[in-house]
Amino acid sequence: MSRFVTKSMVAKSIFAAVAITLGSTAAMAGGNCQGGSCYKLVVTPPAYSEVAEQVLVRPAQRIARHIPAEYGTVSETVTVRPAQSFARHIPAVYGTTAETVMVAPARKVWQVSIDAHGHKVGCWVTVPAQYATRHRQVVIREAQVVHETIPAVHAERHRRVLVRPATVAHDVIPAAYETRHRQVMVHPGSKAWAPVRSY
Repeated sequence: MSRFVTKSMVAKSIFAAVAITLGSTAAMAGGNCQGGSCYKLVVTPPAYSEVAEQVLVRPAQRIARHIPAEYGTVSETVTVRPAQSFARHIPAVYGTTAETVMVAPARKVWQVSIDAHGHKVGCWVTVPAQYATRHRQVVIREAQVVHETIPAVHAERHRRVLVRPATVAHDVIPAAYETRHRQVMVHPGSKAWAPVRSY
């Protein structure tokens, strides 16, 4: 706390004290003080001064301030349907083919005939082999199992995430002071008897 004394007020107080002292001396000098030691009452008035001081107007305050949480959006790829594998059966493929096969082999047979004169003539005659066309079913492609895979199906999804949680911040408002002036006693004043010189 700062205090400042006004010089003009101190000077006024000292001047007033000197004036009172001189007035008292003059009065005693004109009185009937004879033949002995005379004394006069010297009164020194109290001296005052004005001082400036800092006073607390408002104490410091601490205020809690709520800061809400912050949220954001993130994108992520999710699987809507996983990949699938399955076996597919492919049946065999058949066709028809034609081939010549021997029905009867060549052979010799005894054959009797009548010649031009009416006589029977017997001889061995070769009968050629006999063939026929036969159709049969053949496998063009064997049956098989094929494994096929259906790829997975993905999609992009947006979801809300917490970026920063809610917090509480404390703000401090400093104390407020102001300067006030007041009068204080510099000297309490005094009263004393002082001897008076005779002229």
